Amino acid sequence: MIGQTPHPPAERREHSFRRPTRSARAAGDVRESHGGRRLATGITIGAGLIALAHLALAFSFAPYYLKGWPGPWAAWIALAMVVTVGAVSRALWRSLPDWLYVALLAGLIAPVWLDLVATAGLLQSGVTPTAGAAAGAVLMPVAAIRGTRVPLAAAAVIGVVLAISALVQLESAGASVVAGLSVAASAVFPVVLVTLAVSGFRRLVGRELDLSLVQSTVGTPHSAVGMRASEELAQLDFDAETLLDDVGSGRIAIPVPAEVAERAGSLAARLRVRLIEGRTDTWLRHAVTESAYLSDRVTVDDPSGAAGLLSKSQRDGLLLALWLLVGERPKTAASPFAVLVTCRESVIGTESGRPRLKVAMDVKGVARRRVDPAAWEALGSVGTYEVVAGAEGFRIDIDCRVETIDFAGSPVARAAVRSRGS
Repeated sequence: MIGQTPHPPAERREHSFRRPTRSARAAGDVRESHGGRRLATGITIGAGLIALAHLALAFSFAPYYLKGWPGPWAAWIALAMVVTVGAVSRALWRSLPDWLYVALLAGLIAPVWLDLVATAGLLQSGVTPTAGAAAGAVLMPVAAIRGTRVPLAAAAVIGVVLAISALVQLESAGASVVAGLSVAASAVFPVVLVTLAVSGFRRLVGRELDLSLVQSTVGTPHSAVGMRASEELAQLDFDAETLLDDVGSGRIAIPVPAEVAERAGSLAARLRVRLIEGRTDTWLRHAVTESAYLSDRVTVDDPSGAAGLLSKSQRDGLLLALWLLVGERPKTAASPFAVLVTCRESVIGTESGRPRLKVAMDVKGVARRRVDPAAWEALGSVGTYEVVAGAEGFRIDIDCRVETIDFAGSPVARAAVRSRGS
């Protein structure tokens, strides 16, 4: 039953996800590449247009400011200084130092305060803050470059301060308070839109980039190490070479001390474990364990490494189908999403000793009707499949015809050949 899907032994399951360094660098560089720079440029242009609109509004309000006061210009000069320092710092440092980032955010207090002082009591004449609202627009490119939480919180604070300054003038301003509240909202709403756009963009790019990185596993041989395992083997090799070099050069005397012997035994044990696991670790297991999106939701049960018999096109289809399945939301928050992929070889219906591969995908937490149609098309490239509905999900049974030349190394294939020969 789908609701009682068994799990493989605990020693075969990954406890935590850790992306290899070289792929983590590519996956995390969303802000500066993969279209992130163009998005930030577009947001900066939009912020500039909003600031210019507020500046034009300040010019239209100039005759209504009190005589002898600097009007809105002191606030605008302070805002221009903060923007100039931020732009120059961004040009000098690719990654803005945290202390300077905090200082620039704190510097926005000056234009907001000067603008509130200049417009105090003038809301009844229709005069609203301009530089203070533009300070919220300045936070739009910051959200695209540095992150969304801090700029959104700063914009919310500016909006609340502008709204309070408008509400305290309710008795004298009357209906004009609506204009003041609208200006307060204009300081927050653009940043909210940018936050939604940037968060969605980074989620989309990160997901697609993760798929591109793990797709490299489909071209590996029947049994091969993946990106994560190759880095672990490289570190083990380095540690072993360092130990042997220390012994050969005389830096470690013979007989070796007990702690050195213990370290050598630990290295040998880790190498043996990695080599033994590599016999059945196929592209599918590497693709799942090295993916930030698949590792927590997909479990592979393939003790004999049967998934290595699939051709490249079949691997592509199976990986894409898993990707589309994981992208679906569970039916309810209480129904956890999980996929168990079971791969087994079979000699039933074989031709000339060539085995067939049976793949079962137990999907829990998602209804069949919610699956992307592209997932069924991808499964069609893997083999003929049948869908069996269940109480908490469904099961997909796939009958795969092995077309790769790697089938000769399969234990089931050798058994089939022996049975036909006898």
